[in-house]
Amino acid sequence: MMSVAVSPDVMPNDCIEVGVVGGAYGVHGWVKIYPHAQRNQGSDALCSAKRWWLIKHHSAANGGKPEGQAQNPRCVTVLEAKVHSGAIVAQLAECSEREAAQALKGLRVFVRRADFPALANDEYYWVDLIGLEVVNRAGVMLGKVSDLIDNSAHAVLRIAYSALNQAGEQVNHERLIPFVGAYIHQVDLAGGKILVDWDLDY
Repeated sequence: MMSVAVSPDVMPNDCIEVGVVGGAYGVHGWVKIYPHAQRNQGSDALCSAKRWWLIKHHSAANGGKPEGQAQNPRCVTVLEAKVHSGAIVAQLAECSEREAAQALKGLRVFVRRADFPALANDEYYWVDLIGLEVVNRAGVMLGKVSDLIDNSAHAVLRIAYSALNQAGEQVNHERLIPFVGAYIHQVDLAGGKILVDWDLDY
């Protein structure tokens, strides 16, 4: 079986996990990638980025960012990538035979955040929202964005915060705020904040 040649490059710090290799596509070494979700989660970067980093058994937690320095990342060059039946199929410079492509099955696919396509002014990549402080119009800090949920109709912010219980102990809690115009007043990426129309008793 032919092995895939890999680059010794160190994985950049801004890499984001955007999909997983599903196996070979066709007989000429193309691979099939299953994107994690929609374009605002970075899956569209699979078609625009010229290099991917492949890692074995990595969790998509932490907004898709690697936890510390990734172990043995494989850097591959993308010659062509396109959407096909809900997946992404791609030709890699380092992979010319079906057996080599199939050997990549299960590897997680990372793309540099710098290689993500630009979005419209009112669109945001989820990874950029993770960690932002959420403040309401009264200036009350509601917590920080820990994750987002896609309920098919729209995204929902998961806001993590802590509060004292009756015993005086800090307890972790969560708020869910729909990421829609009715509740989201402003997203300030540079300032690290999201201004919302949301009261504490909602």
